[in-house]
Amino acid sequence: MANKKSQAPPSAPGQGDYIPLKKTKMRTSIIVLSLLALLLGYGTLRGIYYQQQTRLLQAASNDQICELQAGKEQLNRELTEIRIELARIIQEKEKLASLKHNQEELLEGSISKLDEQAKVIEKVIDQLGVKIKIEEDPTHSGGPFIAVNENFQDKLIVTTDRYLTALQSMPLGHPVDTKISSGFGKRVDPINGKTGFHAGIDFKGDTGDKVAATGNGVVKKAAYNKGLGNYVVLAHGHGYETTYAHLSRRLVKKGERITRGRTIGLIGNTGRSTGSHLHYEIRLHGKAINPMKYIKISDLTVIASK
Repeated sequence: MANKKSQAPPSAPGQGDYIPLKKTKMRTSIIVLSLLALLLGYGTLRGIYYQQQTRLLQAASNDQICELQAGKEQLNRELTEIRIELARIIQEKEKLASLKHNQEELLEGSISKLDEQAKVIEKVIDQLGVKIKIEEDPTHSGGPFIAVNENFQDKLIVTTDRYLTALQSMPLGHPVDTKISSGFGKRVDPINGKTGFHAGIDFKGDTGDKVAATGNGVVKKAAYNKGLGNYVVLAHGHGYETTYAHLSRRLVKKGERITRGRTIGLIGNTGRSTGSHLHYEIRLHGKAINPMKYIKISDLTVIASK
């Protein structure tokens, strides 16, 4: 009887499997929720990444817009300056036209004193290599009598002196009397074969050939760097500077005053160079300009008719 009381009553059908089944469902739910959480977290991170990329692209786009706007403003400023200059030229032309009826009285007083100035101008032009050809033909001469006006002649002489000073300072003519081996502007680089910008012109030459200053000025630099090798920079005033590079020797020092035609160095092959030559630059207010129009002045023939 005692053994029968200690025995546990039999469980209902299926009651023993309920708890394990419930635990299995809970684990499945936890796994599903974890996967959903991971997917949501991944999606959030991707969203943050794309937002960052969008902001970076927007910033780059804004920078490009600012650059374009700055370029547009610069062009507008340059166009405004051109319009102002054109207006000034037109105004000067109108002034000259209005003074035309007085020229008979103005020019005679200038001729006598300008004769001496004309000789100086002729000397300067001759130093530049410009040939002066005067054609005289008494059967095709004449003109009205021109009265004297001292005030105008003095003003004209002062103006002529200013032009003389400017001519002496401007870099005109050839620094060396040799052929040009590379021009100004876009070209294929002789060393790396890539298309680039050539800020000057190259004169072919032999090491030791003399290099002359093309205008009066002061030595701004006389130094060496890897690109230009031995080089000299002259400041001519009026915004003009000239550079003479790849020299084998520099014959001037910083601060020296130089006159046109003085030998300032010798052609060489120093720096970034493929052979003996002179690299020659002209800069106006810091901007490289084509030297050819300044070099060609030595090839001009000026006809002054009396």
